[in-house]
Amino acid sequence: MRRSSRKKPIIFIVVFIFVISALLISSAVNRSNVTFLDNIANVTVKPVAQFFTNISNSVDNFFNYFENKQELVQSVNELTYKNNLLEQKNAALSSLETENERLRNLLELKEKYPEFETTAATVIARDGSNYGRFMTIDKGTESGIQVNQAVISQNGLVGLVFESGHGWAKIQTILDPSTSAGCRITRTGDVSVAEGDHALVNDGMLKMLYVSKQFSILEGDFVETSGLGEIYPRGIPIGKIKEIKVSEQENSQYATITPIVDFSNIQEVLVITKK
Repeated sequence: MRRSSRKKPIIFIVVFIFVISALLISSAVNRSNVTFLDNIANVTVKPVAQFFTNISNSVDNFFNYFENKQELVQSVNELTYKNNLLEQKNAALSSLETENERLRNLLELKEKYPEFETTAATVIARDGSNYGRFMTIDKGTESGIQVNQAVISQNGLVGLVFESGHGWAKIQTILDPSTSAGCRITRTGDVSVAEGDHALVNDGMLKMLYVSKQFSILEGDFVETSGLGEIYPRGIPIGKIKEIKVSEQENSQYATITPIVDFSNIQEVLVITKK
């Protein structure tokens, strides 16, 4: 009984296919006499044909999706490559602009002090402190650089040559507590001494000594080299007065100076090889 019941759907499907086939054949042989049968066949077959058409379209869309995705990935890779090239070109242009700016600054500095013979040099190393007490440049004895020559930058006084060799020289900046420079107040002409100080060096500051109470010194006054001594020529900017304090001796006072040169960011210097 179970086997006969299982065979019924199969028999039904076979009969159904046979009838549909007969209808299609009859429709093809004499279409003028089987209009009604033709309509029945079309109505019956249409969903099946639509089903297989949808499957075919889905397969096409599936492969088109992967083909389009590959094209998209290739386009993205090409755009990424072009973008990297543009970034490299921009970096090169930025480097050239920086180099041109550096050369302009050095030229302006040379023109600012035409009375000096100078040698331009690039800072290649600094000491480990926040504000450099010492720095090394890429020029030395082969360029006429010798010990105790003054060193300046675009903004003002840097220090002096401390050591010199072939292809290098070490600069001792005015921040170092073991160095000093004769200075004067630009506004009044009052003369004093500026030197590095152990208590101020980590703050990048200088100390101005021997400031008489008779000086009409004010906070914000500019300080420059006085020309006294054998190293620093007169008129090179040093910095400006930040604060005035009374010293332990009641008849004198001292001041702190903010240097005009940014020692943490200096890139190029001029060594005054001959006055």
